[in-house]
Amino acid sequence: MRDIDEVFHIPARRCKRCGGLLTSSKAIKDGYGHTCKMKTRKEELEREEAKNQFSLFEEGKE
Repeated sequence: MRDIDEVFHIPARRCKRCGGLLTSSKAIKDGYGHTCKMKTRKEELEREEAKNQFSLFEEGKE
């Protein structure tokens, strides 16, 4: 029978975005959980797309 007071260690890290506990090796390596990684990628794409946008209603820019 195993000792009930056995101590073991699980590699873990906190998500860079939400602070949640990450335990999968991929999430630990990336620094983000699956959902936060997808949200971060989406935000990066939106920022990149916004660089190429301009408004017809901005004054003083030609």
